[in-house]
Amino acid sequence: MADERWVAARARAKSGDAPGALAALADAVRREELDSVQLERAGALARKLVDRGGKDVRRVAVLGECTTNWLTNALAAVALGDGQQLVLHEGEYDNVQQELHGPSLAAFAPHVVVLVPWYRPLLQGGSLADRVAQWRGAQELAKSRLSAAIVQVGLDWVDPGPEGYHLGTGPQGVIGEIRRANEALRAGLPEGSYFVDLPAVSGDLGRRAFYDRRRYHWTKQPFSEAGVDWLARHLWAGVRAVSTGAKKVLVLDLDNTLWGGVVGEVGASGIEIAESPTGEAHRELQRHAKALKRQGVLLGVASKNDEAEARAPFVSNPEMLLKLEDIASFEAHWEPKSSSLSRMAERLRLGADSFVFLDDNPTEREEIRQRASAVHVVDAPLDPAEYTRALTRGLWFETATLTREDGERAEQYRAEAVREQLRDNHASLGEYLTSLELRADMRDVDAEDMSRVVQLLGKTNQFNLTTPRYSRAEVEERCARPGAICSSLRLSDRFGDYGLILVLMAVPCGAGTLEVDSFLMSCRAIARTVEEFAWGKLLGRARAAGYERLLASYRKTPKNSLVADLYDRLGLVRVESSASEARYELQLAQAAAPVTYVRDR
Repeated sequence: MADERWVAARARAKSGDAPGALAALADAVRREELDSVQLERAGALARKLVDRGGKDVRRVAVLGECTTNWLTNALAAVALGDGQQLVLHEGEYDNVQQELHGPSLAAFAPHVVVLVPWYRPLLQGGSLADRVAQWRGAQELAKSRLSAAIVQVGLDWVDPGPEGYHLGTGPQGVIGEIRRANEALRAGLPEGSYFVDLPAVSGDLGRRAFYDRRRYHWTKQPFSEAGVDWLARHLWAGVRAVSTGAKKVLVLDLDNTLWGGVVGEVGASGIEIAESPTGEAHRELQRHAKALKRQGVLLGVASKNDEAEARAPFVSNPEMLLKLEDIASFEAHWEPKSSSLSRMAERLRLGADSFVFLDDNPTEREEIRQRASAVHVVDAPLDPAEYTRALTRGLWFETATLTREDGERAEQYRAEAVREQLRDNHASLGEYLTSLELRADMRDVDAEDMSRVVQLLGKTNQFNLTTPRYSRAEVEERCARPGAICSSLRLSDRFGDYGLILVLMAVPCGAGTLEVDSFLMSCRAIARTVEEFAWGKLLGRARAAGYERLLASYRKTPKNSLVADLYDRLGLVRVESSASEARYELQLAQAAAPVTYVRDR
């Protein structure tokens, strides 16, 4: 860690300035200024400073057959660098089942449980079937008893042992058994879980560097300092994937990043994009970006260039894999790139913390770090052949599941750009919304929609009244309560399908009373009166079910000020209010359906 940031963090911590100390540590992690030892120490300090009662902290339990102290510290540091504070429960050594059955973990109520097995029992005569059954039992306990999402680490081998590589990888060898165990562990995971393929993770670093035999014999912690660092990054990618989800936008520079050369000097046909080692490297980055787009990642361009010249290769150079229709937001001018990213965030209605920025120019990267610090900046290597490796190493786009909406996201944002252009042609908002011909299908949450519903609950921040982060099991439990009204909404208009963009769940709360548990919507549908349509549907169903009163709450977070007055606008009566929460009540007999421009499909 850079000495000044470490000194500043410790001084602030000593003076009682926990937020300042955490900010300094986070900055050092984001800048990748820490070696593996410093990362673990930074995490240990962060764990002491985190506000355990904070609304935005995430509770994670790490349970393993090996010692996990250094690993949990490093995990805390990596998460902090990504803007997430963790409160961690570290299970006792080789005590997984007891922890899962015990009262302390239930009281901790983890959002995510990380399960870390070790391969030694197989060497000591344990059977493959027993090992798989043991870990599947642990997964089921984490899901059913704790309602937690699961990050399951696979088994690995340190070396082939006395059998050697030929026999060891065969049907009866230990390595062969470990591979079959991992296949079974992965196949049996509950939906929405994340599997950390430990042989792939250790192989990326190299097992000789990843493991430390001496450490294991002394402390039962098998990972080297570098191994702890690398595994912690993969654990955080898994925790993020099952909770808030992957990063949403990859913003790319053009000259000497997306292609070789400066387009303003060599022209659209003169850039290096194929026919040379450098050109092939840039082409590989384009191929990688295009694949990310198919997974639902939005692509942006931020270039200091004349706009016409910047767009020309996308249109006229046949070697370009990326086309203009692949780019959700295009910024080419001579303003600071932080301004470009700010406009993109506003246009796409996404937080800056969901952006990843790749630029070959270190000056541009530093400008983003200083003026748009929530954006994740990739330290681009000098050799463009390493660009895709740098993007992959960041693990920004790891995801637990892919939904139909993920695959359609780029097209949905392209349709949104057309809608925004149309808006300027209408004299009033009402006239504009009428012209869109908005249609909605609101129905009970079912198995088909469950993955998308859990995904929205995990990652929606701005239009979210209470910001719960429920697992699939928790959603299923609420939907199954007698008298509950748990609905999802799909939206379309004459330009296309928005997909499933809204969740509204209300549960019984005493005789004749229904309480809104969750009310959230994708930001792509803001200002379409979709929330009014959904609220009107809830009122109708609540009355039909015999409810007389409806309760609701708004719980303030750093990101949901957009909906601070939503219940006031919907006609509810505020009955309690504090700096962090407002509670509302509505007598259903007196409630009128709000005005909406959305109609039933």
